[in-house]
Amino acid sequence: MAVSKGARRKTISLHKLFLQYLAVFSLTTILLAGVTLLCVEAGFRSGFVLPANYAERAVKEARDGIARSDAFDRTLIPFPCTYILFDFDGTVIESDMTPGEIERAVERIRKQLNHTGGNAAYQYAIIERSDSVCVVCYDIRAHFSSPVLHKWLWNPELLIPLIFLTFFLLNAVVTAVQFGRRLKRELEPIVETVDKIAGRELHFEKKLTGIRELNAVLDTIEEMGATLEESLKAQWEMEQNRRMQIAAVTHDIKIPLTVVRGNAELLLEEDFSDEDRELLEGICAGSGKIEQYLGLLNEAAKAESTGQMRAECFSVAECIDEMERQAGAQCRRKGIVLNVKRKNLPQTFCGDRELLVRALSNIFDNAVEYTPEQGEIAFSVEGCAGQLVFRVADSGKGFSDSGLRLAAGQFYTECQERSGKHYGLGLFIADMAARSYGGSLTLANKTDQTGAVVTLSVLEFG
Repeated sequence: MAVSKGARRKTISLHKLFLQYLAVFSLTTILLAGVTLLCVEAGFRSGFVLPANYAERAVKEARDGIARSDAFDRTLIPFPCTYILFDFDGTVIESDMTPGEIERAVERIRKQLNHTGGNAAYQYAIIERSDSVCVVCYDIRAHFSSPVLHKWLWNPELLIPLIFLTFFLLNAVVTAVQFGRRLKRELEPIVETVDKIAGRELHFEKKLTGIRELNAVLDTIEEMGATLEESLKAQWEMEQNRRMQIAAVTHDIKIPLTVVRGNAELLLEEDFSDEDRELLEGICAGSGKIEQYLGLLNEAAKAESTGQMRAECFSVAECIDEMERQAGAQCRRKGIVLNVKRKNLPQTFCGDRELLVRALSNIFDNAVEYTPEQGEIAFSVEGCAGQLVFRVADSGKGFSDSGLRLAAGQFYTECQERSGKHYGLGLFIADMAARSYGGSLTLANKTDQTGAVVTLSVLEFG
């Protein structure tokens, strides 16, 4: 695993990176607070925002004018105060409050006069006139100088903190998102490396991150990849040696076995007693069995090496025609009816044609072997988005419960009836082929009648 050119970067610890973002967040928060205070100060200086004691001072200045005016002049009531004009009987003459506000104000005035408490946020100035009493209501809060803003916006004492809180949260979200994106960007080399090692792609350029701790993780992953490569190489060499040993042993056994069987067959041509001839026939039969078992070992070794596929584009129709001819010949020997269905087949398919034919041949061998004479086998193949799905359904007795779980295993046989010439290798070979294609082999039984259903799914290369 080599380090790519230009991958050397200035690194920083994760702790310092976090502190950097925290410092930026703190500075922007302080800056935001400073800007808010400056805006508030500018608002007070420009008169855009009225200070909290503005109404109290305005009422004191307007008090004499309200008391001495012959006719009540509502324009003398300073903004943002409200008023209620009573006659001496306590009847409301006029007011700029709603009836509900007037009722609440009267209750507060009564409590204020009786010294029984009241709402400290509201103040009431009682001004006696010659013919009436004017009560001016105001609060000790900041207000917008614009009547429109005063009417439609919240009080500045509530609105300004709310705006500050909104920008504070926005600043926190932006900082968190930027920090998350930085971490995600720095983690990408680790994710890519792990994906490549998982796919056994062990020779690639190493990309470094800008964080020391993550580079340490990459170094550890690199060591794991090197160890995995050595392990896979050793395993591959071990498998190769095992296959070579199996081939060598079977070859070495076949030579003397051929001599034994040949000599026994020659002796059978001579005139021997029935007892001696029976012994010679036993030798010949045993030799044949041993040869069959040796062929079985070679077949198992070949099945395990199906991962080495030769990818090529082949005609799907020609491949299906070949399988139909082979299966038809097998079925005719037992009088079995073969039904073939094709659907949405592509013209070509990229994969190992020989491996696919071999897998389907083994599935058909099993189906023909366990289908009774004059039975029926249904063979269907369907294409769908770079995938071929083959389904073979026979009319035999179907799989047992254990067979559904284990029939694709190597050398598995359910019973003597299923221990034919393939010795449990047929579905194993088909399953190995399906995995090599990135597909699957599924075993099931028919739901409406007896019979087994084997489904082989393969994916197109590239």
